[in-house]
Amino acid sequence: MQDKKWGKLPWQRLVFVAAILTCTVMAVIPGSIDPTGFVNDKVKHVIVFFVLALMLDYLAFPTARFTWYKPLGLLAFGVLLEVLQDTLGFRKGSNQDLLDILSNLAGITGYFVVAAVVKRIYRVKLANGGAVV
Repeated sequence: MQDKKWGKLPWQRLVFVAAILTCTVMAVIPGSIDPTGFVNDKVKHVIVFFVLALMLDYLAFPTARFTWYKPLGLLAFGVLLEVLQDTLGFRKGSNQDLLDILSNLAGITGYFVVAAVVKRIYRVKLANGGAVV
């Protein structure tokens, strides 16, 4: 069933919510049991927020444009995660929070740039009768 306002089925939004919940759990578990502990923390932030931006834009709310409220909402989620980590005692008193937030912003911005390039290539391809220039 199509949702007239947003275009996609509710289950797709539930997948996005599940991803948000998974990110929240992964952010607040102790580092000693983190299964992704071998990956650089800032790289994880960039990748996770790139994927969350992609999911938000194309899965959860595809008919809504990627305007200021989508990236701002994701950035606010990242700040909330840092607050939760500080509240639970993770990295208290360090400057890692700001670097994590900047890494989140890099992931969101990276998605925005890649999406714009892909959309432009797709438009050029359509304008040239399907041939990639």
